[in-house]
Formats: sequence, C-alpha cells, structure tokens
Amino acid sequence: MVIRPGGVLVSGLGLDSVAETVYLTALTRVRWRLADLNRHIDLGHPDAAVRPHPDGRVAAALDRLRADGLMVASAEESGAVRAVDPALALPVLAASRVWGLSAGDSRPQALSIAQLIARHEPPGPDHLYGLDEMNSFAEHLVANARREVVILSGEHRTGSFEFATPVAEAVLRRGAQLRLVWRSELIRTPAVAAHATWLRTRGAAPRIVPILPTTMLLVDRSVAMVITGDRAVVNRATSSVTPLCVLADQLWANSGPGPRRPHLPDETPRHHKVLRLLADGLTDDAIARQVGVSVRTVRNDMAAAMLSLDARSRFQAGVRAAQLGLL
Repeated sequence: MVIRPGGVLVSGLGLDSVAETVYLTALTRVRWRLADLNRHIDLGHPDAAVRPHPDGRVAAALDRLRADGLMVASAEESGAVRAVDPALALPVLAASRVWGLSAGDSRPQALSIAQLIARHEPPGPDHLYGLDEMNSFAEHLVANARREVVILSGEHRTGSFEFATPVAEAVLRRGAQLRLVWRSELIRTPAVAAHATWLRTRGAAPRIVPILPTTMLLVDRSVAMVITGDRAVVNRATSSVTPLCVLADQLWANSGPGPRRPHLPDETPRHHKVLRLLADGLTDDAIARQVGVSVRTVRNDMAAAMLSLDARSRFQAGVRAAQLGLL
C-alpha cells in the first residue's frame, strides 16, 4: 500500500482502504445487505479507519464501488448487493484509471490485480442456485474466455448476465468471438432492444430464432452452463459439452438477423484502439489512418498511456496494458 495525499492508505488495486476492505469482504459471499457488511467488518477489522461510524463509511465505500463497477445490485434480493468477479471488474477499473487519472488518484498495479484474480479462483460448481450465483459464475467464465462465448437466451430476467453490457464488453475486449442467439419475442422488450443496438455498434449483433429450446452459456467449447428457471447445471465433461456445441452451432446456422437498424458507428474508445494497434506492431502513421485521427493525436495518446501506466517505453506500455487486461 501507499499513502495518498491526505493520509489515506491506497492498495495496488487503486482503492482506498475502506473500499478495498468492503470489496474483499463482499467477495466472500454471494450477496450482502449493508447492515450485514457493517457488522461483519466491525467484528473482523478493528482498524478505526474501517469500522462503521455514524458518518457511514461503509455505505459511502459501497457507493464508490458501485460507481467503479465493482459492486452491483443483487438480482434476487431488493436492497442487497454483490461483488462483481475481479477478473471482470478490475481490468475495467484499470482501463478507466489509465485514461482518467486525476491528481491524488491511485494507479491500479498489474501485479496486485493478477494476485487478487488468482486468489479468487472460485470452486468449480456442478449446480448453481439463484440468479446472483449464476451471474457471478458467468462473469468469471467470460472474463477468462480465450476464443469464443456463446449465449442462448430464451427469456429476459432483470439483472441477468445475458444482457449485461460489462459481460459482453469483457468478451470483446479479450478479442474472443461473441455469438448471441435470442428468442425473437425478447427484442420487443425495451431494455433488450437497447442492448441489441449497443451490441451492433461493437460488431456482435444478436441473431434471432422463433423458438429456443434452452438458455445456455458456452465458453470456449469446454464449459457449458445450462439454465432452467432459477437453477443451472455446469457441464465440463466432453460427452456432455459436445452435444451442446452441436446444438449451439445449429441454432446459429438457422437463426436470422434482428430487426434492421441504421448503421451506427463503432463505439470502441479511441484510446483502446490505439493501444491494441500498437501492440499489433503498427506504426504511428498506420494507426492514425486506421483510427481516423492525426499522427499527433496518436502520439499524444501514447504519451498519456505511458504516463498513466508508469512505463518508460511504448513497448513497456503495451506489456502493462496487456497485464491489466486492457488489450
């Protein structure tokens, strides 16, 4: 940890001490209510900086964590929250800090992030119960996808991972293929239609079928989570996963595009494009042409990235960006 101006301890995750304690505590259960977090942290952490006080430090830390995408509302219990899997949430936080550091902000460290992600490797369950458990496990799977993620969605449930922008963004950021097949009725739901519009801007438009026999998440053709109501079965055996891969391929081949929309521009942040093209070995001139900006803008972006990543060279900036999951 280091000391931020004002004397507040800051970890390598880029969080103040109270927020870090709340987040690490939240990772130990599926979901929490504020009162339970207060009691648990008060008993487990005698440090006066962390113990709950009338000024509501734990509640304020929760607000900061939600704003940073590390905590979300429970999909099952009103007023409760759950921690977003660190493999999904921390690279996003790192990306926001790389390009948006202000005076006094702490820079997430790649090693600290990698260590927490490794420590939080969840057990490999065979069954999941409730939407919060399913969301947490789905986040972990997609955040570690290497080649392909397939999501078959037969119904819309508020708060489900199937329609969560951070989940889709995590897949696309890693360069994996995202294939989505939805039951046609879903597109009539406003929230689903809005998500479909965003997906089109990222080149991952969902495909539509009139009937979908199952709801499923399939990752790298090696793990399948089959959902029935509020329960899910996790399949890892080749004998179970292979038929599900065949089903997914058939549905994709027989599906059609959703309702046509006017062409929308790619919304991938320019800074992200610049870093990725640099990592691919392109010159400043080539990057400028592909991104559609001046060479000077590309060089300014790289200078800002090197400063935020504490890198002495462009190569080192690319390495650290990859370590943080920004590429």
